[in-house]
Amino acid sequence: MNGVQRLEQMTIVVVDDDPSSRESLTEMFEAEGARVVAAHDAEEGVEAVLSMTPDAVVCDLDLPAMDGFYLIQRLRDDEIRHNRSPAVSVAITGHTDEAYRLRSIGEGFQHFMTKPAEPDRLIALIAEAVAERAAS
Repeated sequence: MNGVQRLEQMTIVVVDDDPSSRESLTEMFEAEGARVVAAHDAEEGVEAVLSMTPDAVVCDLDLPAMDGFYLIQRLRDDEIRHNRSPAVSVAITGHTDEAYRLRSIGEGFQHFMTKPAEPDRLIALIAEAVAERAAS
């Protein structure tokens, strides 16, 4: 991107059932220095977030079988159970209506972004949110 790896040393879990979206997000985050674990559905994403302590989770809401809301509920339950700080979480979706944004925040996502994601905005959002979390 700009030569400065803004996500260096971060672990990010990307959950998206669309292979091209998942691949482009993975490549974008890796180019910024992040270690990325990519999952194609909520169950695989849950396994990834529960087996590690990611700095951030970027999750599509519309996933087959179990949706992104399932994933965030499992993540937040695990964080509470193990007394861990919440991972930065971004819901990403093609839905533009306010109801989806409000439900996302209510279910436990901290941020909401519509597809296609603006790369610089998404990277900056994650970098800033993780830095704030580390400072508190």
